[in-house]
Amino acid sequence: MKKLVYFVDDDHIANKLFLRVSEKISINCEVFTSAIDCIERLKNKLPDIVLTDLNMPQTDGFELINIIHDKWPNLPVIAVTGQSSVDRAVKAMRTGACDFIKKPYEIDELRSTIERNIIYSEIAKNKSDSVNTNYNMIGDSPEIHRVFKMIDKLSNIDCSVVISGESGTGKELAAKAIHTCGIRSDAPFIAIDCGALPDNLLESELFGHKKGSFTGATSDRTGLFEAADQGTIFLDEIGNISDSMQIKLLRVCQENVVTPVGSNKSIPINARILCASNRNLSKMVSDGEFRHDLYHRISIITLPMPSLIERKSDIPLLIDFFVNKFTKKYDLPTRTFTKSWIKKLQNSPWIGNIRELNNYIERCIILAEGDTLDGTPPPDSDQLNSLRQDNFVSLKKIEQEHIQHVLKGVNGNQIKAAKILGISRSTLWRKLNDKT
Repeated sequence: MKKLVYFVDDDHIANKLFLRVSEKISINCEVFTSAIDCIERLKNKLPDIVLTDLNMPQTDGFELINIIHDKWPNLPVIAVTGQSSVDRAVKAMRTGACDFIKKPYEIDELRSTIERNIIYSEIAKNKSDSVNTNYNMIGDSPEIHRVFKMIDKLSNIDCSVVISGESGTGKELAAKAIHTCGIRSDAPFIAIDCGALPDNLLESELFGHKKGSFTGATSDRTGLFEAADQGTIFLDEIGNISDSMQIKLLRVCQENVVTPVGSNKSIPINARILCASNRNLSKMVSDGEFRHDLYHRISIITLPMPSLIERKSDIPLLIDFFVNKFTKKYDLPTRTFTKSWIKKLQNSPWIGNIRELNNYIERCIILAEGDTLDGTPPPDSDQLNSLRQDNFVSLKKIEQEHIQHVLKGVNGNQIKAAKILGISRSTLWRKLNDKT
């Protein structure tokens, strides 16, 4: 089906020209000589996209863009401007236009601009429509759609799940989506990073404690398992817990009870257990590093999360999401990446995955001096391209080279390197010492 475009210009010659061009690029078109006429038509029928001139009497293009942005926020608008009016085009984009095109335009340029922005709009609509089910897990790639499909299935089945994947891939978001879409959605979702606490504190956090059970226990405390009653508890980085804590968790899974520290009384609990790890738990079981009985209790189903390099087609969507997020957060004008820069970002390794991309975009937004974001080098893109000249370079080698590059840039400071990479220090240490 042909796409419908509304074209607004008070110049009758420009309207006739656009009608002729629309036939050549196979789109349906309605033209309007005033913004008011276009607005009245929009009340009855929405097109796929609107193109508007900026210089018009009475209600000009800026006002039209602003009205459309307020009343029909998912409708994309392209500003049409003269060759010497780039500053006005930038102002139009700050007002709410998604793109601009200069007069006189080439037919191929016009076609590609319209098609590109309609595609972006359709993806954004799908993303907006699915925000209550996908919970900000932005993407339209086959890889992320497989995750969405699994989440839909798992949300309706009250079983234990292990979510596997590298750091920064969105494992907690997936866990929260499973909870919020499921039968326990009205009850609490409680998350804890098991790798961030020593055994004694982790035990107290999970199971609670009685007053006086240890130094500093000045009052009774409810544990997270009890607090998550009827809901979901998410145990992140479960592969990092000790042998003794594995035994205690096994009892919880087998008997559905917890015993607070300093108590001899068991408390029944009813919480769905979701776990996550950036380590290969199955291999850990084989190597004797993780209890096989606990593993089989918690991993009725395994949900693998793809790395960002496995879903490169989602990077432009994620960039758009993060740019909007941080321009709003810091109250800065709308900024965009050039197409060539987006391509560079798609070809960067992102071993910290979405978290690293998030940090990179935030830095770019803060440090930007103009409206175009293309001044901050993407992580290791030149090095990655040189590595890819050899078709048989492994992802592990790319990852190791990138880690060493970052470490060199921070003079070997592992804390700074881990922050830049968007991973924990323990994950960085493990990657540095992985000799396989």
